[in-house]
Amino acid sequence: MPYQYFVSTILLSSSLLAQSPLAEAIEKIDHRGELRFGAIQTEDSQGDKATTVALGGRVTLETKPLNGISLVGSFFTTNPLFGKRDEGMFLGSSNQGYSIVGESYLKVAMGKSLFKAGRQLLDTPYADSDDIGMIPNSFEGYSLVNQDLSDTTLIVALLDKYAGIDADVAEKFSDLQSSKDPILVGGVIYEGIEKSSLEVWHYNMDDADFNYAEFGYEADTFSMGLQYTDQENSNRAYGVAVGGKIDNLAINFAYNRVKGIVSNGFGGGPFFTSSEDHTIEDSQDQEARLYGATYQFGDLSMGVTHVSFDKGENETDYLVSLTINKHHTLDVIYSDMYDDGNMVRFFANYSF
Repeated sequence: MPYQYFVSTILLSSSLLAQSPLAEAIEKIDHRGELRFGAIQTEDSQGDKATTVALGGRVTLETKPLNGISLVGSFFTTNPLFGKRDEGMFLGSSNQGYSIVGESYLKVAMGKSLFKAGRQLLDTPYADSDDIGMIPNSFEGYSLVNQDLSDTTLIVALLDKYAGIDADVAEKFSDLQSSKDPILVGGVIYEGIEKSSLEVWHYNMDDADFNYAEFGYEADTFSMGLQYTDQENSNRAYGVAVGGKIDNLAINFAYNRVKGIVSNGFGGGPFFTSSEDHTIEDSQDQEARLYGATYQFGDLSMGVTHVSFDKGENETDYLVSLTINKHHTLDVIYSDMYDDGNMVRFFANYSF
């Protein structure tokens, strides 16, 4: 092929690409994100303290849909400041800062269905983002959400890796199962009854199949919930929650009872009595009771929650949140874990 012809072909192809819908989709990239400043200090039962101060956040880029198809990518990062890196909850496996491509997926919208392939954020009962630190959990695999049926959402996912705050190695996508086989997740959410919702989930894994069901009802001044889970070999848990609201004051109570031993799965877990740190996970025949109150004063929210565990250490959490405007929020969470020590976290978030 003569050199001039080769160059002309390249230039023509580039010109056609520049005028194509694909080029337009690439050029018109939507961006969003969050800048997060975080500080944490923990004190154990011996009085030893550990502190980390970090700056991080996330940036997400998404191409304009082309025939319902788009590409999404998110960059997550956390970086210690001022030499404060003793508490590992905000950092990587060696108490170091790290950056990771937390999301990188193909997104396909087809009618009332949405398909994702790649790394993505998920929030299901036993696989969730658990965004309580600097970088949330994210999962690698496939997911499909369909809403063709009236008042019904169907979810199917096939997941094989995850990274983030609950992973053994936070900064690296690692296998969810030692066999390296993916986990199959199926869920149905029905909202056809006024002010109510019903969801049922199944997780197929190598060592245990998890089942989960939850019913919720929420009116202006009253709410209630019921939950049930079984996790193979007769390990199961039941839960009930009730709440009331009077003007700006909300109060709530929850109870969980475990037969055997249950797990939070891959995230913070779905249990009604979960506190900021302690849950009913990993204790034989556990019972827990939660008492909580929240007061909303304009853009300022103040709350206190106490959880009593009959087989583990109790926990009382104090929470203060301030929404400055649509871009800026401040959060302070103090957790008194009694003989297990205490933990205080501060977050300043800027979203864009």
